[in-house]
Amino acid sequence: MKLLTHLSLTILLALTACQGLSKKERKYLNSFIGKHTIDVIRAFGVPNREFVSGKHTFLAYIHNETDYSMPMSGWGWGWGGYGWGPGWGWGGWGMPAMAYSYTCQTTFEFVNGVVIHWTRRGNGC
Repeated sequence: MKLLTHLSLTILLALTACQGLSKKERKYLNSFIGKHTIDVIRAFGVPNREFVSGKHTFLAYIHNETDYSMPMSGWGWGWGGYGWGPGWGWGGWGMPAMAYSYTCQTTFEFVNGVVIHWTRRGNGC
């Protein structure tokens, strides 16, 4: 039962993390198409990664985030007690604290120093 609870929570969190770009975010990133490398660096800072292939340059910005869930427990009355023999007593169940990591990579593609395309990848976008 505990495994089923953990699995259900993990699936629920994964589904809520899968959200698309809002119109505002898409419009903002589209506004960089046709702009120069310096404009992207001014807006996003120094990139985390750079890759060059022929006349194409790719600048990648990576955002990592970790969320933690608090341990959860519940208490109630149950049969058997706390080792005092048969009878009513306290019993409990719980879920341990968990950590969830999210990553979002935004990559701009340049030709001759001008943005021609962008992509976003990851479970935290």
